Amino acid sequence: MKKQLSLLTMLALGSAAVASAATLDLNLVFDGQREFGYSENQNITVEWFQTKENSDTPEFLVTTPILKDAKDEVVGEYYILLAEKPMSNYTAADSTVRDELIELPAYETMDLNGTYDLVIEQAKVNSGTTYYGVVVPLDDNVQPGSYSNEFCFNFKTKKYAEGNACANFEEKKVEATVDASKKEDKGLLEEEDEHGAADGADMSMADISHYIQGGTVTLTWTAVPYSENVEIRIFDTATADYKTLGTVPMSQEKFQYTYKDSDQELLFAFIPRDSKGKEYRYDVNVRHEADVTPTIKNVPATGPVEDFFVMVAITLALYVGYRVFVRKAD
Repeated sequence: MKKQLSLLTMLALGSAAVASAATLDLNLVFDGQREFGYSENQNITVEWFQTKENSDTPEFLVTTPILKDAKDEVVGEYYILLAEKPMSNYTAADSTVRDELIELPAYETMDLNGTYDLVIEQAKVNSGTTYYGVVVPLDDNVQPGSYSNEFCFNFKTKKYAEGNACANFEEKKVEATVDASKKEDKGLLEEEDEHGAADGADMSMADISHYIQGGTVTLTWTAVPYSENVEIRIFDTATADYKTLGTVPMSQEKFQYTYKDSDQELLFAFIPRDSKGKEYRYDVNVRHEADVTPTIKNVPATGPVEDFFVMVAITLALYVGYRVFVRKAD
C-alpha cells in the first residue's frame, strides 16, 4: 500500500513538473540558440476576424504550418505571446520589461502535416486595445524554436496586419474611396445596391503601381472600399505556388519587398480580406528595371580658357576658308 501511495505521489509531482515546465522561458525565446522554428518560407498567415455559427464571440484567426523540431519530429505545441507594444521592444530587453508579455494557453495539435488554426477569442483580450504578437513553437523537450513573424490586430477597429506592416500599424487611417468614372472607363461599374460592401474590394480598381530602388520593389495602390485589409503574396517558382508576404491595412497604400540578385521577374497577388472581393495579379520585371547609374567618360573640359581656344580655332577656320574662296575667284 505504501508503495502504491509513493507511486501516486511521484506521478502527481511529475505531472505538476510537466505543467509548470509548459510555461515559456522568455529568455530562451528571445535570447537562446534555436535549432528549429519558423523561417522565411515557412511562417504564419494572419487570416481574419470571424464569428462562428451559433456564437456571439468574435475571434481572430492565425494559421500556422505544422513544424518539425531539430530531430525532425512534428511539433505539437504552439504558444502565442501578446503585448501592447511592438515585439521589437522585447527582443533585446531585460526580464522586467518582458513581464508585460501575455502568454496565451498552449495550442496543441496531433496533426502530422498541413496547417493548424490558432484562434484568439475577444474575451481573452481588451477589445479596444491594439495587440502585437508572435507564435512560439515548443518541442517535446520544452525547448522553444524560432518565433514567427509579428502580427497585430484590434478587435474594435477590425484591422490587422502582419510582418513589417505592424511597424506603422497605428498610423492615421484614411477612408477608402473610389472614383466611379474609373470603373466606367474599365467597364466595371456595378450597381452598389445589388453588390454593396459584402462583395469586398475589387483590387483591379486600385491603380496598382511600383518603383524600384536599391534592390527593393515598392508597391503602391489607391485604397478601394469594402475591404479593410489586403494580403500580398508572391509567386514562388521553387514550389510553383504563391506564398504570403504580409497582410496590411488597405489604407496603408504601400508595401516594400526586397528581392534577390538572381530574381528576374516577380509576380505579386493582391487579395482583399475581411470579405470576399476580387484578387488582382501584378507583374514586375526586375531584370529591366533595376537601378542603373549612367557613367560619363572623358568629360570635355569647359571654362574661359577653353572657350577662348575654341573661338580662335573657329576664326582660323573661317579665315582659311575665306582665303581659299578669294584665290579661286582671282
